[in-house]
Amino acid sequence: MESRLLLKKEILALKKKKLFVLSSFGHAGIDWVHSLLDGHEEILIAPAFSYYRTYYRFLYRSKINLFLIEDYDYLSKIISDLFYFHPGYKVKRRKFLFNLTEKKNFEKYLKIYLKTDTEILEKKIFYAIHFAFAKIKKKKIDKIKNIVIHEHVAWHCFRYLTIFKSKFIFIFRNPKASLGGAVLKMKKSNKSKILKSIQFDTIILHMKTALEFIIKYKNKKKFYILQNEKMHENLKSEMLNLANWMKIKFSKQLLSQTFLKKKWLGESSYLAKDELKKNPPKNFYQPIEVEKRWRSVLDKNDILMTEIIFQKQMKLMNHNIENKLSFKNIIRGYFIFLLRYIYQEKYFFSKTIIISRNIVRKLFILISTKITLMLFTFH
Repeated sequence: MESRLLLKKEILALKKKKLFVLSSFGHAGIDWVHSLLDGHEEILIAPAFSYYRTYYRFLYRSKINLFLIEDYDYLSKIISDLFYFHPGYKVKRRKFLFNLTEKKNFEKYLKIYLKTDTEILEKKIFYAIHFAFAKIKKKKIDKIKNIVIHEHVAWHCFRYLTIFKSKFIFIFRNPKASLGGAVLKMKKSNKSKILKSIQFDTIILHMKTALEFIIKYKNKKKFYILQNEKMHENLKSEMLNLANWMKIKFSKQLLSQTFLKKKWLGESSYLAKDELKKNPPKNFYQPIEVEKRWRSVLDKNDILMTEIIFQKQMKLMNHNIENKLSFKNIIRGYFIFLLRYIYQEKYFFSKTIIISRNIVRKLFILISTKITLMLFTFH
């Protein structure tokens, strides 16, 4: 039986740990980086539940604002039910409650934290989840140096900067490779196999938000940028540099792909709908093979559009830009973005009005991602 004094001591200790937000823009390798950090004893990283993404999805679907619930027994039950019953937390890289006993204990530690801490509820829930996770998985809080939260959607990073004063680890990849994988996955998920306007706009918004966030707030003490291509060239060197920046010991665990210390084979839109069941083919991640794949999805117009919209990132990461960045090509690239991928399954009362709305949404994405998120709904 744990004493209240010991639990309070652990709660205070957990809050003092440095917080790192792992983020990117999708199909850049964020789950891969997560899996490499998973087994390190100095890192507390829960399977990829994305705190703010989870909060907003729950708010949208249930109309319940978790940050306004003052009944901590009820709040603990809602959170534990979400992680145990929701289908989104059944996949390997997100699941961490494996039976009702774990769920019960998770809920118990949530209550203890929520009733002990005095922070604002937004911060309190965040740390309560990590405290409960650490306790049920028997993590030694005194050995933990850093908490890493996997926030899949970069537009929530602004909140971490404001509320938590956290540091950030971003992984970037050639935008053409990221877009190719994302487009293929979205097409496969549709019965029509045609990319919807909102799907394409969400992909571009994810990518553009991540880039804008880095450019606006880049600071060597606050930000660390990983590059997918360099990691595939020399994983040990890249993870050693990251470990030094995070001030943790380098270990072989940083070279192993696991979730909750169980081997994870990765994922790829080109090989499977979700997580891989067997190892990818030999040389699958070689640059020439990667390029062959995204070229099989993107045509010349897609490539020009991507290079125009993400030219800053491509220059920053030394990615090859195959089109001339002439005034003519810049205008053409933006027009391709505005007028392509405007398909919608249902147009409701007026096809003309809906298509016009979709074009206006794209225009706002180009002008300001922040205003776009205020004016339009993305899930």
